[in-house]
Amino acid sequence: MSLRNSEVTNEMIEEGWKYLYKHQILELFEDLTTMLAYERPPDIKDFLIKELNSRKSKGPAGHAVFTDQELKNVFTLFDLRQQGTLSQNQCKEALRTIAHSAFQYDKVEEVPIPESVDALTFKQLAYRVLG
Repeated sequence: MSLRNSEVTNEMIEEGWKYLYKHQILELFEDLTTMLAYERPPDIKDFLIKELNSRKSKGPAGHAVFTDQELKNVFTLFDLRQQGTLSQNQCKEALRTIAHSAFQYDKVEEVPIPESVDALTFKQLAYRVLG
């Protein structure tokens, strides 16, 4: 059953956007589209099926955008005094810079961050935010 434009309400549209946001649908399609453009597989459907199955089996950490080395580099950039730790504010700012969606940015604001964050903790927080 399809709705005519005159039957679609702002509330319905807002509920749809909330659903997409909650389930990170837009981020998923953005990631898949980026991968398609980069990989250029000959069989697009097969590629997408394999990628979705891989994400399903590996969970969020299985498709992180950043490598461990890139996360280390971000940590180092924000460790201005080269102490091996970031303050809570420095960590939050570093996480904000790697968030690539509104959903992830909101997760940065929600995730509990200790007063002092070492490189391993930063990596773990980044995977929680990115995943």
